Formats: sequence, C-alpha cells, structure tokens
Amino acid sequence: MKAFDADVLTLIFEGDVGYTQKVAQIPAADRCIPIVVADQMLRGRLHSIRQAEAGKAKAGVDVAYFYFEKTLDDFKRMRFLGLTPQAEALVQSWRKQKIKVGISDLRIAAICVVHGATLISRNRRDFDQVPGLMIEYW
Repeated sequence: MKAFDADVLTLIFEGDVGYTQKVAQIPAADRCIPIVVADQMLRGRLHSIRQAEAGKAKAGVDVAYFYFEKTLDDFKRMRFLGLTPQAEALVQSWRKQKIKVGISDLRIAAICVVHGATLISRNRRDFDQVPGLMIEYW
C-alpha cells in the first residue's frame, strides 16, 4: 500500500507527467491518502477561497472554487487512511522522544506506520527523522 503526502499528491492531481507516470505503476487499489493530508489540502483550498473573496489573490473566487471542487473530485478516486488511537499514541511517543517534526507530519507518519503503508513524499528533512516509517522519495 502506498500513501501520498500532500507535496506529491498535489503534483499528481495537477497532472505532472513525471508523477502521473510513476503513480500509474501503482495499482489503484494500493493508492491511499492519510486523512491528515486531505485535511491539509482542503485547508489550503479553503484559504485560497477566503483570499479570493477578500481580493487578496491573483485568481478570482470562481477559480478558487473550481480548484476546491477539482480536489474533492480527485479525492473520490482515493482511499483514506484514518487516524486511529494507535496512530495518535505513536505520535505522542515520538513527541516524548523529542523528534523535531511538525504535528501534522508526525500524524501522517504514524498513520502510515499503523496501517503498514509506505509514504511517498519529497520531504526528506522531516520524514528521515521518523523511526519505523517506510518511505519512498519521489
């Protein structure tokens, strides 16, 4: 099972040729998203809408909503991995070990560990610090 971090998933959803070719090699049934990644991406889309509404964005509100809808449609093709009590306990254990990684990335890593998924990311700086995480860097 392969779980996508937001940095890679964004490029896949945008249609980046290199990334779409790589993801095509993974059976659809083996592709998933940690729920925290979905949270991050949706927060970003909602922030874009608010910025557009306030006149602080280059794109208009219609474009911001278009991308929000597109993200929701893209999520329909994916399976989500939830944040279980076991994953949250692992996060707390890592925090006690003073691992210097943000809480969202720790939750993403813990979700992957608990579900036995390999995380696909570009974020070496943070995820290299997480013990027991199976990871592929694209």
